[in-house]
Amino acid sequence: MSRRIGAVKSRTGCTTCKIRKVKCGEEKPSCLRCSNTGRKCEYEGRETPPWILSTPSHTLSLSQNATRRERRAFAYYFQHVSQRLAGGMNVDFWTGVVPQICRSEPTVWDAIIAISALYENPKQCMDFHFLKDRRRKARLLDRAQEEALTWYSRSISGVSSQIQRGSADPYIALISCALFICVETIQGRMEKALELYRQGISLILDLRAQIDHGRVSTSKAVLLERSIAPLFLRLGTSSLTISGTQFPFELLAFVETDMSTGFASVDSARTIMSALAAEVILFEREASLHLKAVGTDSAVSPEMVAKKEALRARLAEWHRLYTNICQRNSPVPTVPIYPEPILLTYHATALIYVTGCLRQQETVFDNHFSDFVTIVEQSRLILDASAGPNGAQPPFTFEMSVGVPLAVTVLRCRDPILRRRALDLLLLAPPIQGFFKCVPVALLSETLMKLEENYSLALRQDNTVALFYKVPDNNVLSGLSTTITAHETTRSQAALIPEEARIHDYGIFRPNEWQPSWITEEDFAPFSHDRNQLYLGFSRYQYDKESSTWRPTFQCIPLKSGF
Repeated sequence: MSRRIGAVKSRTGCTTCKIRKVKCGEEKPSCLRCSNTGRKCEYEGRETPPWILSTPSHTLSLSQNATRRERRAFAYYFQHVSQRLAGGMNVDFWTGVVPQICRSEPTVWDAIIAISALYENPKQCMDFHFLKDRRRKARLLDRAQEEALTWYSRSISGVSSQIQRGSADPYIALISCALFICVETIQGRMEKALELYRQGISLILDLRAQIDHGRVSTSKAVLLERSIAPLFLRLGTSSLTISGTQFPFELLAFVETDMSTGFASVDSARTIMSALAAEVILFEREASLHLKAVGTDSAVSPEMVAKKEALRARLAEWHRLYTNICQRNSPVPTVPIYPEPILLTYHATALIYVTGCLRQQETVFDNHFSDFVTIVEQSRLILDASAGPNGAQPPFTFEMSVGVPLAVTVLRCRDPILRRRALDLLLLAPPIQGFFKCVPVALLSETLMKLEENYSLALRQDNTVALFYKVPDNNVLSGLSTTITAHETTRSQAALIPEEARIHDYGIFRPNEWQPSWITEEDFAPFSHDRNQLYLGFSRYQYDKESSTWRPTFQCIPLKSGF
């Protein structure tokens, strides 16, 4: 055990030794004194990037036991984590590229074993994005979680030291950044993960510039184009599920989005669907603002309608080309085998999104019953495939999986049977998928569903709404694993929520931080005046007979502590 020498100060050594007022041996990248005591070693003089600045304050004891735990964590990653992190996408990156690089890069090794330990022993924040109640006490970590964060801290310190010395490989820094995003998202720390994601985009652009000047090997350039850039593109689409996030359009320069020559592979179809999905979400935001500005769907501009129809046409073309490539790979050409069912759920969800754009009434979604069926059925297949030997789902997937399609089904499908099946699957799914948290969204979706049903019941009892809905053809339901009978279908469709009871816009907020502009102090009057209380604000539309238009009405309710 090293003894402290209190009389000697370090003047040119590392920052840690200066603070401790001990003599530093000035070894690089880490001095011997810090290495022997497991302390973080840093030298002044080089600018540290933003994603390095906040380092978890954990230390690691160097021992044979620690080494054995590291090896066990890596073995667990290789055997149990790497395949499931990908969610069926980009498997080679997690099973091949990353494990190979970690053999020569300690920072990548540390990040991998941190991911492994957090995956095996998850401690996940399930608060809504940017709405964490800061009054709550931090949850205690067990030994495995503490050690995981220690490894993570060591990985960050390693990258920091390389940057300070000017010896950082931008390619390794980019892969490390992707792994750090994984560490943060697996814990549910999306705010930090988004910061890292933006830093990763900058690293990609810097690396691309170096490739253009011939400073990066061909193999690394190919991996960037074929694996890493598409991975960040999909993460960018996933990040759009967080309100207000921006999409990195620069990444579209790395991927081929032209469908005129068909799809060269399923990978190509996947990448183009990610880009299409991002366009749809961004157009939905634009369309919502436009509709509010013009006041009614009859006043929508021709340019916006043309944009909508162009998106719809591209989605139809994507589905045709995807079916073609799947038929070519099928032993029976007339029966396509879809290797990635998740892509069908993305396509169905994108179609549903586009239909709702520029329309005031929620009843437009009733025409998409077959797409809701596709989402539920394909999601069930995906979750069956991702279940472990004990039937449990993984705690996390780095890729966006079935969470968003199922949430859209619960929110927009008003068939009580189908939307409850979607809710059950959403609660079963991996709780965190990329930047998407299933658990709080499932709770919110269930709350909105029950609100709609209660409003519908009240309207029926008042006899203020007359309902008529066409029952879909039975062949629409043929794909469901648990058959819905004709009687159930008729009953289900007859119970659809009337337009007046359907919820349109909604948002969760704390009055002491932010609140929607359409919520007033009068809306809070019936409730206790706790400004830290979490509220759900939402709107419904009522038909104004005098003006023959639909008018929004606004309301808010306090949410229970479970959120």
